[in-house]
Amino acid sequence: MASKNSAVLNVVSEQKEISSILKDNKDLDRSSICSGSTYDNDNSLVQSPSIESFSTIQDIENLSELNMDENSDLCVKIDNPEKHLETMETYITFRITTRVARIEFSDHEYVVRRRYNDFLWLRQKLLDCHPICIVPPLPAKHSLMGQLDRYSKDFILLRMKSLNVFITRICNHPILSCNEHFKIFLIANANDFASHRRKRNSSSSSSSSLLSFNQSASSHSSLKTRNIEFDKAKSYLSMLSDKLCSIEKISSRINKERNDLISEVNSFYPIFIAWSGCEPELTNILENIGNAIERSTSAQCALVHSYNNTMANPIKEFLQYIDVVQETLRKRESFQSAYETSLEELNKRHSEKDKLLATSQESGYSPGGFGLWKQSSCDDKLEKLGTCIPRLLKMVETSQDNLEMANECLRSDLDCWQQEKRQCIKKILLDFVAKQINFYEASVNAWEHVTNEITNENIARKATMSSTK
Repeated sequence: MASKNSAVLNVVSEQKEISSILKDNKDLDRSSICSGSTYDNDNSLVQSPSIESFSTIQDIENLSELNMDENSDLCVKIDNPEKHLETMETYITFRITTRVARIEFSDHEYVVRRRYNDFLWLRQKLLDCHPICIVPPLPAKHSLMGQLDRYSKDFILLRMKSLNVFITRICNHPILSCNEHFKIFLIANANDFASHRRKRNSSSSSSSSLLSFNQSASSHSSLKTRNIEFDKAKSYLSMLSDKLCSIEKISSRINKERNDLISEVNSFYPIFIAWSGCEPELTNILENIGNAIERSTSAQCALVHSYNNTMANPIKEFLQYIDVVQETLRKRESFQSAYETSLEELNKRHSEKDKLLATSQESGYSPGGFGLWKQSSCDDKLEKLGTCIPRLLKMVETSQDNLEMANECLRSDLDCWQQEKRQCIKKILLDFVAKQINFYEASVNAWEHVTNEITNENIARKATMSSTK
C-alpha cells in the first residue's frame, strides 16, 4: 500500500511539475483589467505563470536592468506572461508597463497587454512610416520543429527578454519613439487598439510614400557615384558579421566537445568510488578524487547549459540587427538610384532640347516660324520638352531632397548603432568570459580540496612515523 501511495504521489508531482510553467490564474490582476488589458475578454481562458516558473527574483532583476531607466522620459518594461486558451488558438500575452514624462501623453503610467503578433504589427508600421530609419529586429518566431516547446519557461523568458531589448531600442530612438503607432501600442486599451489595427487607411500618407519608394527602388547594383562613408559602413558590417559567425561556430564546436567530454568523464566517478572500497589505505584519496571529478563535471555541465543564453542566442540576435542595418543601407542606395535616374533623364532632355534648337538655327528658321513640315515637327518636340523638363526638374529636386534626408537620418542612426554595438558585443564577451572563469574556479577548488587532503594525510603519516621512531 505504501509503494502504491508513493507511486500515486510521484505521478501527481510529475503532473504538477509539467503544468507549473503556465497554471490557471483564478484571481486575475485587477489592476491590469482597470488599465485596459488587451486580452481579458470573456471567451478566453487566461492562464498566468506560477511564481516558480517566471517570477523569480533573478529574472525580474535582469529585466529591470534592461530598460527601466528612471532618468529617461520614456521607460517601458515587458513582463508577466499569460497564456490564453481560445477555441481556435492558444497564445501568450505580455504585460507592458510604461512610465512616461512627455507632454503628448495624458498620464504618467500605462499598463496594457500585447501578444507577439502585435509587436510584428508595430514593427511593420514603423518600417512603413520611417523606411530609412534603422528599425530594430524582433526575436524570430518559433520554428515548426519547436512549436511544442514554445510554452516552456526557457522559451518564454528568452522571448520576453528579447522583446524588452526591442522596445528599449525604440524608446531610445529620437524618431521611432515619437511615432503615433508606437504611442497607441503603449497606451490603447483592448477595443481602441483593435479598432486602430483595422484602420488600413489611417497611414495613407506613409503608404503613398512607401509606394513611391518602392517604385523608385529599381536596380541599383551599379550606382554611378559611390558614397565612401556608407560604402565603408557596408564593408565593415560584412566583416563584423563574418567574424561574429566565426566566433559562434568556434564556440559552438567547443561547447559540443565539452558536452562529449562530460559524457565520458561521468563514468569515472563510480569507478573511483568502487575502487575506494577495494583499497582501504587509499579510500579517502580515491573518494576525494571521485568527488572532485563529480564537482568539476557538474561545473562544466552548467557551463554547457548556459551556452545558448550566454553566447549563441545573443550573437544570433545581433546578427539579425546587422542584417537590418544592411537592409537600411540598401534602401538608401535605392533613393540614390532614384536621384541618379531622374538626373540622367533630365540631362538627356536638356541635351535633346539643345540639339533641336541648334538644328532650327542651322536651317535658318526660328523656333516659332512656319513654312516647312520639318520645322513644325521640331516645334512640337520643343513644346513637349518645355512641359517635360520642368516636371523632371521637380522630380530631381524631390529625389535629391529625399536622398539628403536619408543620408542625414542614416548617418545619425549609424552613430547610435555603433555605440550600442560596442555595449552589446562587450556584454556578450564579458558574460562568456565570466562563465568560463566560474567553471575554472569551481574546477580548481575541487582539485585543490584533493591536494589539501593528500597533503594533510602525508603530514599525519610523517608525524606518526616520527613518533614511532
